[in-house]
Amino acid sequence: MTIEYEWIVLDTNVWIFGLRNQPEKISCTHLLSMLPRLWVKVPRQVILELLANLTERERRDFFYLVNQYPDRIDVSWDKVELWLIRKYQALGCKLGDAAISAHLEALDINVLVSENRDFLQELTGQPFRVVSAEEALKTFQKRDE
Repeated sequence: MTIEYEWIVLDTNVWIFGLRNQPEKISCTHLLSMLPRLWVKVPRQVILELLANLTERERRDFFYLVNQYPDRIDVSWDKVELWLIRKYQALGCKLGDAAISAHLEALDINVLVSENRDFLQELTGQPFRVVSAEEALKTFQKRDE
C-alpha cells in the first residue's frame, strides 16, 4: 500500500495531534511534516471539527499549512447528502464518523488516516480503508529505503 500518489483524508484527530505535537501521537506530527509529499483532501466535516476544537493559534497553524501547499491540500466545503450520512449511521457509525465516511465516499477517497480506534473497528466493507498515522508513515519508509 502506498498513499503518496493518491488523494487521502486526514481525520480530525490526526490534524489535532499533529498540530499539538503530542508526544504519544508523534506519528501524526511526522505525517504533517510529509504534507509536501501527500495529496490531502480536507472535507467540510473535518474543517468544522477542527474549528470547534483548535485554539486560535492552532487554527492559524492549520490554515498556514493549507495555504503553504495549495496544490497538495484541497479544502472541500461541499456538503454531503443526508442519505449518505444516514447510510453510515445505519452501518453503526456515530454521527461525526458517519459524516466523515460520507465525505470519503462522495469525494471518491480510498484512504482515511485516523487515530480513532473506534473508526478502525466499527466498519467493515466500506469503500475506503482506514490506516493509522504510523501505518501511513511506513509506506514512505519502505519506499525511501
